[in-house]
Amino acid sequence: MKPVTSSFSVNVDPTNPGQFFACCGLLELADRLWPNAEGWFEPDGRKFNVACGPHTLDEFIKAIATATLVHLDPEDPYSSPIRVGTPFREFDIDWWVFDQTGARDLKVWAGTMESFGIARAMQHAIRNSLLQSAEILNLGMVVTNPDDPGKKKEPFYFDARRSPNAHSLDVGFSANDLGVTSTAHPAVELLCLIGIQVARPSRTSQKRIYDYSLWTVPITTNLLLPAATGELQLPDAQKFRFENWFRTGQKKHKAFRSSVPLSNYGDQQ
Repeated sequence: MKPVTSSFSVNVDPTNPGQFFACCGLLELADRLWPNAEGWFEPDGRKFNVACGPHTLDEFIKAIATATLVHLDPEDPYSSPIRVGTPFREFDIDWWVFDQTGARDLKVWAGTMESFGIARAMQHAIRNSLLQSAEILNLGMVVTNPDDPGKKKEPFYFDARRSPNAHSLDVGFSANDLGVTSTAHPAVELLCLIGIQVARPSRTSQKRIYDYSLWTVPITTNLLLPAATGELQLPDAQKFRFENWFRTGQKKHKAFRSSVPLSNYGDQQ
């Protein structure tokens, strides 16, 4: 069998669940641009490779930064599904709406936070030239509202770098209640939203505690879900556990916390 050659790679922190699912979203979108794209992690988990022929990371970033996003339910700005369109083969992102997706518990935003508005702001931020590199998942900024650049737009809170000081007990006040803004990682937030549509974590016996597995062999998108949950039982598939944590006292808003590696599959309970 001829070895698969990487077309481009992005740098990853495998203990950041937002980055892991962002890689899943990246592969799904790559396949919707260039059918039969394959993706895999390096053995140390610090790099995610995509094989898609002669195509480049620059092409991919341009595509996601300018793709058509459709607000499917304008009467519900807070939870509306989103359609990703041209230049991709269109598909709907709606995992937080329907029970059958099995992913509703992963929703981190609540209250007046807007699904479409946040997604659009994160997409607009990806147009920044600073993000046009293999460090796209590690570059952060204060994200603004595309319709009113003088106003900030807070992210979904998929990126685990935001969770350590997100709760009022950590910083002495509620940043959420006061409308305090801070650095977001727009590519992680947008690509993770997309990635959870196609690759969810596996549940554990504890509420809001989930596991996910890396894979180090090239796979196509039809295997993303069983690969992410560990059901494929691939060799060298390192497993991680994380919490979808309540970050406000009202227990509505959540955040993905950094994960810890599991030594073996017997650690699931």
